[in-house]
Amino acid sequence: MNEALQALPLLFSICGVAQASAGMAACEEAQGIAATGAERARRSLLVAAEAVREHAGRLLLDWPRLFIDAPPGLEDLAVLHRSVVALRCALGGGIWQATAGGVPPDMDLSVASEQLSEIDAALAHGVFAMSADDWLQIRDRAALRQWYRRAPTVAARTLGAVEDCRLAELGRSSVGVLPRITSGTFSAVLDADTADRFTARPVWDGRACETGPLARQSRRSLVAEMQRLQGNGLMTRFVARLTELASLPRRMGRYLQVMHGGTGRRTLRGSGGGASATQSGTGIVETARGCLVHRVNLRGGIVERYRIVAPTEWNFHPEGALVHALLALPVTGVQELRRRVAMLVVALDPCVEHEVIVEPAPTEEL
Repeated sequence: MNEALQALPLLFSICGVAQASAGMAACEEAQGIAATGAERARRSLLVAAEAVREHAGRLLLDWPRLFIDAPPGLEDLAVLHRSVVALRCALGGGIWQATAGGVPPDMDLSVASEQLSEIDAALAHGVFAMSADDWLQIRDRAALRQWYRRAPTVAARTLGAVEDCRLAELGRSSVGVLPRITSGTFSAVLDADTADRFTARPVWDGRACETGPLARQSRRSLVAEMQRLQGNGLMTRFVARLTELASLPRRMGRYLQVMHGGTGRRTLRGSGGGASATQSGTGIVETARGCLVHRVNLRGGIVERYRIVAPTEWNFHPEGALVHALLALPVTGVQELRRRVAMLVVALDPCVEHEVIVEPAPTEEL
């Protein structure tokens, strides 16, 4: 089991922290271990810091290339990356470094707080042109439009370009967002005979769903208004990502406050059987790209079965959000078609490298 947990962040170089966190939660549940509040807060803080890096990376690297024909925001991204790395070091390293004693003994929460302030300042400078908290006060489309017409950042200019090029509703579809699903419900699904089919092509209530920032932020007043006016097209998705990015520093600050309260002690709830019994657990983590689920079955501390449902399987399902968006694309020239497909893929943000290939339709033989 320990070897499997150590391998997770190595196997998944993107969102490796979230993968390790989900695996840890699953194995702890299987063994009947209850992590302390400080442990959970530390893991959540590390996952949130990873989400800052992932959201900012897409925004500062992909958005300028696809929408405003501008160079990537490498300097702003480098500042954010350094602060995220320094924050992680101040918290004692990755998820795995804390397994033996709950939380690492060499954590420096004062340094972590300083780095969180650096992250907040970098986002204010490179993304929002104001503090993240102030940006969150934008509650309607009129105020949003005023922001992106005035702010000089890549994010603001991208939203302006989306409007000017009439791309706001590009990718709009009827695919709904994934609801919050309990650990117990996921456990039952992933232990059923149909689990392999579910992990490859997950559906909920018989339908493909979308996970990620749009699903998580859909109740925010600004995102809800954008959905009401323009559906789940590019503009709404980008606003949801910006909303989530703006909310992360404050959330990370709350996790730090919990850690300042003390480490506490782990408890054992009971493992649910002897050494020969199968022990099962489920870990759910909201990554930058969406809901991640790990399900593990252990026997005598050895992994007997391990299943993962990643956000990519939801968002890039054969009947999911991307496919519906592609089917609704207007017929254009090859270059413009390739560009629009790339926009839609970036908006959903896969966890892997991708390439857009446009093939001519086959001709019928007479």
